[in-house]
Amino acid sequence: MELESPLKVRKEFGKTGDRIFYSFGPFEVDVRERVLNRNGKSVAVTPKVFDILLVLIRNAGRILSKDEMIQLVWPDTSVEESNLSRNVSTLRKALGEEPDECRYIETIPWRGYRFVASMQESRERSDAIDSLAVLPFASDQTASMDYLSEGLTDSLIDKLSLLPGLKVMSRNSVFRYRAGESKTDYSDAQRLGTELLVRAVLTGRIRQIDTILLVSVELIDVADGSHLWGGQYNRQISDMVSMQEAMAHQIADRLRLRLTSQDKQRLVRRETEDPDAFQLYLKGRHFWNKLTPDGVAKGLEFFQQSVEKDPMYARGYAGLQKAYGYLNMPVEARKAAARALELDPDLSEAHASLGFLKFLYDWDFRGAEEELQRAIALNPNCAEAHHWYAILLANLGRHSEAIVEAERARELDPLSLLMNQTAGNVLFLARDYDGAIAVLQRTLELDAHFAAVHSVLGCVYVGKGLYPEALAQFEKVRTLAGGHAAVQASITALIGWVYAARGKRQQALKAIEELTHPLLATPYSIAGIYATLGEKDRAFEWLERACQSRSFQLVSLKVDPMFDKIRSDPRYIELQCRVGLPG
Repeated sequence: MELESPLKVRKEFGKTGDRIFYSFGPFEVDVRERVLNRNGKSVAVTPKVFDILLVLIRNAGRILSKDEMIQLVWPDTSVEESNLSRNVSTLRKALGEEPDECRYIETIPWRGYRFVASMQESRERSDAIDSLAVLPFASDQTASMDYLSEGLTDSLIDKLSLLPGLKVMSRNSVFRYRAGESKTDYSDAQRLGTELLVRAVLTGRIRQIDTILLVSVELIDVADGSHLWGGQYNRQISDMVSMQEAMAHQIADRLRLRLTSQDKQRLVRRETEDPDAFQLYLKGRHFWNKLTPDGVAKGLEFFQQSVEKDPMYARGYAGLQKAYGYLNMPVEARKAAARALELDPDLSEAHASLGFLKFLYDWDFRGAEEELQRAIALNPNCAEAHHWYAILLANLGRHSEAIVEAERARELDPLSLLMNQTAGNVLFLARDYDGAIAVLQRTLELDAHFAAVHSVLGCVYVGKGLYPEALAQFEKVRTLAGGHAAVQASITALIGWVYAARGKRQQALKAIEELTHPLLATPYSIAGIYATLGEKDRAFEWLERACQSRSFQLVSLKVDPMFDKIRSDPRYIELQCRVGLPG
């Protein structure tokens, strides 16, 4: 066991800002202030007597030899053993011990001393904790409770993300740590916090008895695993809104954040007074988070029911907007976004989603940037907003800015496959192929079956001229996609691009034949194969078709490597202008 000297402890405190207290009997030791208190009143002791007490406490239960103690208390000074004995005797008197007592300090004849009292350690932060992960609340009940445990987790993340100076880890990353099938507690929250690069972790457990929710929470210091705060809440399910507001307020207080009156208002601001609307929203979010067509469609139903219950519930409309967007219903998504922002102009997620709609479907790049910047200003912790802004910037050719935004999204959501894939894609569009490969390969270490990463990696290999490697990645996507027709057509188009880039004209034309009779791929993809073959007129013929159908893929015209061979053609420059892309 490594012994710790008071000098070392003092130096470390200057770096961490922690304030540690040791309590035993009626005494409390304030390490930072170097004060010994008895029942709240200061006990006068010399600096060396305090150092001896601190050394004994920090090595409680262990026999310390006299030589060890001298070395720890007087590390750079030669002193007599009698000096130690005299200071220990003074300490005992300060603690109220008689010569023949050993309530606190035991003398081991011919050897040394040992601190024997029961002792508790507590710590307080003198500076704010600037990063937090809210781990998914555990439950040992049926799957029907999942929407409540997930919903409470999501709600706390949403609330706390609004606070300035606090980085809150995104749900995508924390939900990868969800407790197993048994819904057991998190046994090593400190390790998880270290992996997520946060200073504190919040864990919780939720249980339902009839109409009562029993919720326990614990805030853990990642540095040493110590308990910063804990709370117990017993509320009616109908009081769930007020419960999560109370939790968010107490957590912010324990994190020692400096909050303005406006920040405090944001914490307690209630978005709906209807508990049924809130629960329906949570159910919608539960199914939306599955990110499958069936799950999103089910989520859409619950979001619709939520706003029917409370037509003034802005977040319910934001849920509708996301579901419509996923299901490729941009008109309905835009209406839902407009209603959400009409009800709550400061709803970050609505601004972010509206920004992406303006980017993909309206080709309103300035408007899209304004919406995304507004979303980030309202909630700097919104990984999704940074992610979409990175994609917008990359397609506008503003690569250095795009890389910064992609890295910020990945920092907020480090275990999200999507955020990591986007970071790789942004590097690919910037023609940093080696950087993209490094990011994408690390992403595959998280999940080797994520098809989108294999697809982007294949494109990167084409850029580097590694055609066999590219084909292997695209075939991997084909296998992972199973029988999904749209994905199969997209992969056939990418393979046709590989053949065109390799100069294998007949194989490229064969791929086009498969995709056009009947038309299976997008006109944009077919144009890319022709462009790479150098057949400019055919490429522009298919690009015109894409433009007439307002294909969202056209937002990539400025940077897509598929069109490098025809980029200088006046027709291409004119098409970019029609889409609204800068020259």
